[in-house]
Amino acid sequence: MKPKIILTFDLEEFDLPLEYNCPISEELQFETSNEGLHKLIQLLAQHKVRATFFTTGNFCEKYPGTIKSLSENHEIASHAYYHSQFDTEYIIRSKQILEATSGKQVKGFRMPLFQKVDYENLREAGYRYDSSVNPTFLPGRYNNFNVSRTPYKITSSEIIELPLSVSPVIRFPLSWFSFKNLPLIIFRLFCNSVIRHDEYLHLYFHPWEFADLDSFKIPGYIKKPSGKKYIKKFDELLFYLSKKGEFVTVSEFLESYMF
Repeated sequence: MKPKIILTFDLEEFDLPLEYNCPISEELQFETSNEGLHKLIQLLAQHKVRATFFTTGNFCEKYPGTIKSLSENHEIASHAYYHSQFDTEYIIRSKQILEATSGKQVKGFRMPLFQKVDYENLREAGYRYDSSVNPTFLPGRYNNFNVSRTPYKITSSEIIELPLSVSPVIRFPLSWFSFKNLPLIIFRLFCNSVIRHDEYLHLYFHPWEFADLDSFKIPGYIKKPSGKKYIKKFDELLFYLSKKGEFVTVSEFLESYMF
């Protein structure tokens, strides 16, 4: 059986510049993410990749036609309602918006910024899985170094947790940030080590990364490469991963995973 390749994307308004005191209008936040999303969709189609998009209710309400179309080939999951602020009611509110727009059941949730989530709230809202855990140590954000690297069930709520992939032993994070800043050959070596060890790979990115970010006054390690250079690098990654395994959505992967 081929290893499974799970690509997930946090589809949100591009509010990251605000973290670096770079003013950006709400309209430009949406436009940047939408620009990158359409470039990404074309790239995924070229490689026949099916992925999971953790989408904010806010973005969905702004581009309902896009989300409806996206749901025809990809899985739509929830990324709460806003990316930059959170309230417990956003767990159910975002699910309702996404389901009404896509016409399909929303099974998964990911908390913005990988903050902790209340599994009981997810269960009550009707979710089946969560993917809000990066099982590594990120200074100033979280320390999940002792959390399982592979899927596990929360017995109190029956919610399944699917952590992001990190390398064995040293738990090097295989995030969008490391992909952007590492030479592709090094990133591929880390990916290959995970595939050999776990027989699957779970990566996450953002559609806004595929837009042209040069005009934003944010650190170079976040905005470069972007646009055409980033698309080329990602295209090469998809070609490499297509030789390593089979692309599946989160729901498809968890349905076949043995607990």
